[in-house]
Amino acid sequence: MSDFSFSRRRDGTYRLESYEGSDNTVVIPSSFDNKPVTSIADNAFSWSFVRKVVIPDSVTQIGEAAFSWCESLVSVDIPETVKLIGEWAFIGCSSLKSIHLPEGLKKINYSTFQSCSSLISIELPDSVKAIGPEAFSECRSLVKVKLSESLASIGDNAFASCDALTEINFPPLLSELGSDVFSGCTALSAFIIPDDHPVFCSKDGVLFNKKEKKLVYYPFSKKEKRYDIPDGVQFIAEEAFANRNHLEEIIIPESVTQIEPKAFYGCRGLKSIVIPSTVKRVGSSAFHSCSSLREVTLSESLIAIEYSVFYACSSLEFIQLPDNIRIISPCAFSGCSSLNSIIFPDGLIDIGESAFEGCRSLESITLPDNFETLGAHVFGSCTMLDSVILSGKIRVIPPQAFARCESLNHVKLPEGLEEIKSEAFDSCENLLTLQIPESVNDIEPDAFINCRHLMLFVYPDSYAENYARDRDILYSEI
Repeated sequence: MSDFSFSRRRDGTYRLESYEGSDNTVVIPSSFDNKPVTSIADNAFSWSFVRKVVIPDSVTQIGEAAFSWCESLVSVDIPETVKLIGEWAFIGCSSLKSIHLPEGLKKINYSTFQSCSSLISIELPDSVKAIGPEAFSECRSLVKVKLSESLASIGDNAFASCDALTEINFPPLLSELGSDVFSGCTALSAFIIPDDHPVFCSKDGVLFNKKEKKLVYYPFSKKEKRYDIPDGVQFIAEEAFANRNHLEEIIIPESVTQIEPKAFYGCRGLKSIVIPSTVKRVGSSAFHSCSSLREVTLSESLIAIEYSVFYACSSLEFIQLPDNIRIISPCAFSGCSSLNSIIFPDGLIDIGESAFEGCRSLESITLPDNFETLGAHVFGSCTMLDSVILSGKIRVIPPQAFARCESLNHVKLPEGLEEIKSEAFDSCENLLTLQIPESVNDIEPDAFINCRHLMLFVYPDSYAENYARDRDILYSEI
């Protein structure tokens, strides 16, 4: 008993606070000081080397992270009296192959069995109504799962990266499925769903939420090069097609109104995509790392290109932005190394940080007259960029906006420009001349660092003339 530490609860029962012994097999005492032990505290066995634990039937609660990262734990006997198992209770128990869950348990909490990499099968008692986020994520040996008949919801990433999982049943009461529930489940090919299920259905192995008219999951096991999304689908779910590298063509019907974040992330075989005009939003990173994507037709209904939508689409050479686009978000086209031409619509007012960073084939930029704001690093490392014409409403050239644009030769700065920030033109070695508008009233000391051949053209008695003189930069009065 000296290996255990207990604390008295308000109801007079005891909580097991910690175990300090060295035995491989641990039998938790059912009582202490003639009072029942009813709970196991948070982190009670965390990081211990126990191999087997027997929990007495006096216990009703297992605390958060109670057995977390017990990497030697092979077996744990949980009695039917346990009604609550806390978050992270068995996270990282990498030797645990099976576990019996008690009837009466209402929920599998957040990350309860995450990274139990030896767990082969799990059967949920019928009392379980909810599975929390990441509950079984990274259980890479998990082959068989039997969900409870009363299950109503499954949280985000609940079974993410369960590489060995091949099929899963959908109980009739299941109505809520979080984001990326089966993300990275590369062997999952069958959804066992009753024909009369009110919410979900499977067609040719593809999972749909028929109530929300959403395509949820396209199996990795399908090897067709083309897939036609059925007419009537309105939403393409987050990561629905992520990393399905064999797909070369996906046909999106005009019924679709929204493509959720990462929907086509990492589809390295995808060569072209037409987004119909019915689509009002394409979520962040939707086509991130689609490295074979050459042709894109965007919906005319879009008003923004969201964060990292086309990041690292290294084969994309040209894209026509719709007339209604007002914002290009950070990293939207970053790493599109083959992009050599882009025409900005007249209504564009903002380009975010690093939006075109690393677009090494881009040769010229002309921003529309009403454009207002550039983000930091926006055109950084565009090594073939030769000409830049900026609009009349820009007030600030942000940090490293054109850094490492080693071919940059012609830049037109707008009247009304006020500030040129740190390293804005760093290492623009081919930039020989630059006219600074009279309106400029602040230039960071290193704005033109490593521009070894630059001569500034400045107005007499202007801030820019004093700046050039003070820093021994070649200049000439206009």
